[in-house]
Amino acid sequence: MKLSDIGERDAVQRILAEIAETVSSTNIGPGDDAAAIDLGAIYLVASTDMLAQKTHFLPQTSHHQMGWTVAAANLSDIAAMGAKPIGMLVSMGLPRNLEFESLDEIVQGILDCCQEAGTELLGGDTKEASEIVLTGTALGTVAKRSILLRRGAQPGDLLAVTGTLGLAAAGYQSLTKGLNAKRAERVLLEPRARVKEGQMLSTSGAVTSCMDISDGLALSVHALSEASRVGFEVDFGAVPVEKEVLEVAKQAGMKAEDLVLYFGGDYQLLFTFKQEGLNILRSRMGNAFTVIGRAKAGADNVLIKQGRMTQLERRGYEHFC
Repeated sequence: MKLSDIGERDAVQRILAEIAETVSSTNIGPGDDAAAIDLGAIYLVASTDMLAQKTHFLPQTSHHQMGWTVAAANLSDIAAMGAKPIGMLVSMGLPRNLEFESLDEIVQGILDCCQEAGTELLGGDTKEASEIVLTGTALGTVAKRSILLRRGAQPGDLLAVTGTLGLAAAGYQSLTKGLNAKRAERVLLEPRARVKEGQMLSTSGAVTSCMDISDGLALSVHALSEASRVGFEVDFGAVPVEKEVLEVAKQAGMKAEDLVLYFGGDYQLLFTFKQEGLNILRSRMGNAFTVIGRAKAGADNVLIKQGRMTQLERRGYEHFC
């Protein structure tokens, strides 16, 4: 049996089943956006993510953007747990013929992203490789009472997202088809980790579950559903989508629904909260988030579009497939 036969998610689930019994009951182990280690009054949150040049980066990606992205991908997982980042490590596989100036640009991209997130690069490692491979490990801290997990949503909770969705997908279409949607392209090539938003959510006392949306809204809804053992109703008309996404979809001959639901790369946060917590979140975050649905009893996830209810497809970005 090959990885292409089962896909990344099934492979990960099989690995999790093998190591589940080795994780201490005092820790939050694999299966969430990041691991959390009990340090008394706080959790030390740790996440790692690897990006390979041929798999993750389009030819138009600069070396600075490669460095930025590996930092953002790791910091996004810290944000999803509601933690404050305290630093990150980055190991780099590098071709021997890579110009030092290119390596310097990669490092500067990492530093710039860390600075924006209010943290720093602590160190790392370099090794020779056939292509550029960047592996980051981000660390953060969060009070035990404030940590955000994928599990915890209850029927009746509201489902919400930060920011807007679909711009990264539009950026990909623009770059691969020459559509010149510059803002969308930048969102794809320079993703932002929602670190401040994650901390505001975690300290609100209203949020019941949370994760980031790097692999697409639809897959993220299904992941949150499985972890919390609830179903969701997603109102497509409520999902925040910018005009540029609709324009790119039209130019590319695609459905906007596919760009918004099934692509990923936006690095926004998907979360649930108690209905009575809406005013608290609005007072903290203003219009930085949008309610797009609600949790319900059961396990099925449905999409409501123009008054019609259908099953929310379980698809999005997945390695090995």
